[in-house]
Amino acid sequence: MKDRTYIETLFRKHLDFQCTSAEIKELFKLISKQENEELFNDLIADELTKDMPEPMLPKSEDRAIDKVKSVLLSEIRAQIPDTKPVKSPYKIPNTWLKIAAVWLFIGSATIFMLFRHFTNRNENQIIPQIQQLATQKGQRKLIQLFDGTKIWLSPSGSLRYADQLINNYREVWLDGEAFFEVAKDKTHPFIIHSGRMQTQVVGTSFNIKSFSKQNIYNVTVVTGIVKVSMLSPQKEKLSEVILKPKQQAIYNNTQGTLTDKTVATIEPVIKKRNGILSYDGTPVPDVIADFEHYYNQSIELENKSATCLCYGEFDTTKPIEIVLRQLAEAIGATIKQTDKGYFIKGGCSDR
Repeated sequence: MKDRTYIETLFRKHLDFQCTSAEIKELFKLISKQENEELFNDLIADELTKDMPEPMLPKSEDRAIDKVKSVLLSEIRAQIPDTKPVKSPYKIPNTWLKIAAVWLFIGSATIFMLFRHFTNRNENQIIPQIQQLATQKGQRKLIQLFDGTKIWLSPSGSLRYADQLINNYREVWLDGEAFFEVAKDKTHPFIIHSGRMQTQVVGTSFNIKSFSKQNIYNVTVVTGIVKVSMLSPQKEKLSEVILKPKQQAIYNNTQGTLTDKTVATIEPVIKKRNGILSYDGTPVPDVIADFEHYYNQSIELENKSATCLCYGEFDTTKPIEIVLRQLAEAIGATIKQTDKGYFIKGGCSDR
C-alpha cells in the first residue's frame, strides 16, 4: 500500500482542486483498491464529522461513507483524461448536485457538512466572474468576449458580462446601446438581458438600444435570426417576436408591449457601429440627444427647432462644431456657443 501520508495528501489536494491530471488518475487507482478501503473510509468520515457537535450513529456513518465514496469515485473518474463518462438516463452536471442527491437519499443531516464543503469548493470553481464595461458620454468601446463575440458599446452605456458560460448559456446585461456580432454556437445560445426585454441568438449581428431611463427599446437585425421576448416582473415570458434581417422589435416599457416591423434599410445600423449617425425624418430633439451622448456636450434647442425633422448623415469622429453646423444648415437654424455648451436657434418653422 502506498504511504498513508501520501494518500491523505493526495486526497486533500483533490478536495482543494489542486490535483494534476496524473494525480487524479493516481487517486482513482488508490481509492479503488481494497487494501485502501479503511483509510479512505477514515478520511471521508473525518470530513463528515469534523464540525458536528455530536458523533454520528455507526449505521448512519457507514451509509453516509458508502454513498460519499461512490460519488467521489464517479467524480474522479470523470476528471481522468481520455475517460468517457458512463452514460446515464439522469443528467447530473455538477458534483454539488450529486452530493445534494446523496444527501436527500440518506435523508439525514449527518452528511450536511461534506455537502457544504463540496458546494463551496465547486461554486468557487464554476461560478463565472461578472465583469463590467462602461462608457462615458463621448466615449465608445469595442470588446471581444471569450467566445469571439464582438460588441461595440456606444456612449453612456453599461455592459455586464461573464468570462465563461453560465449554465450552458452565454449571457450579458446591457443598459444603453450596442452593436453585436455574436459568434455562432448552436449549443450555447447567447442572451442579452435589458430590463424586461430579453434577446436570444445563436450567431448573428444586430443592434440593441435599451437605455433604462428611456421607455422605448429596440432591436434591429442585420444578419441571422433573433428572438426577442418580453418578460413579466417575475421573469415569466409574456410574448415574443422572431426577427430576420431588416426587421426591428420595439419594446414599450411604459405600455408593456412588444411589436415588430420591417425597416427600409439596415445601413444606418451598420454605420452607427463606427460612430456615423444617419437620420431619415427623425425629430431634431432625438438627434440632439444622440449628439449629447456622443460628444459629452450640452446642446440647448430653441422651441422652434424642436418641431423640425432631420434628414442626413453625421460623422461623430469629426469635431462637434462640424456636425452642428451641418445640422443647422439642414434645418435652417443658427448655432451659438455659450458658457454651458451650444444653443440652436430657429429652424424649419422660420422658413
